[in-house]
Amino acid sequence: MDSDKDPSQENKEENRVFQTPKGQVFIKVKADPDFISSLQLDEGMGVFSGPSYPSERERKALIRLAGKEDSVIIIAYTEDKKIIGFIAIAPPSEAERWGKLRGRGLIEAMAIEVSRNWRSMGVAKAMMDAVLNDRFFDDKIVISTGYSWHWDLDNLGMPKDKYRKMLLKYLEKAGFVCYDTDEPNVNLDPANFFTARIGPNVSKELYDDFEKLLFRDGSWADLRGRPRSIREELRRWGDERQR
Repeated sequence: MDSDKDPSQENKEENRVFQTPKGQVFIKVKADPDFISSLQLDEGMGVFSGPSYPSERERKALIRLAGKEDSVIIIAYTEDKKIIGFIAIAPPSEAERWGKLRGRGLIEAMAIEVSRNWRSMGVAKAMMDAVLNDRFFDDKIVISTGYSWHWDLDNLGMPKDKYRKMLLKYLEKAGFVCYDTDEPNVNLDPANFFTARIGPNVSKELYDDFEKLLFRDGSWADLRGRPRSIREELRRWGDERQR
């Protein structure tokens, strides 16, 4: 591995470049383990690894995920080789209900993070655009679950409702829609949500099997097959908050 290689000189087709008030940022889709190993985490990263662990644990987790089949790691990085954001997409755990479709085209956006030093500069949007435009996802279902206890609310100085709305708007731009589910973790907090992006070439068989996983309690059966746009979800959430 050539750790002195300049990441900004990688194949232009695999990198997207955009300008921010703090300089150029590069977006790489499908970053491999060696590429991630050539970078360091920005000092403002570390939410994914958790407050009780060193941020280096986060970089190691990204390297490990990048080496797995059907995993996609999207990295935002700077000219001085600092990771300032990422999206980690990988097959769901076999211990979860979604793991029943592991290896069949269902993958999970497990984490989305932007450095505290680079927020509100369009980094998350640029990474989401990369997901939307990559043909790899055309025959995949990508799920994304929002758990409020993972949100960096203290450092953001943002109330839960506002942060939830911001996350959902990012997901909406990448083609995600909201689904109801009786999965216990999703229902632990009303602020939590479950979304999915259905690729244009997803087979009917995969979609039908995905739909069957949404509910295990038969009393919820009437909700099956009724995805909502994120705009509908935000309107419904707003109405419920006012009651």
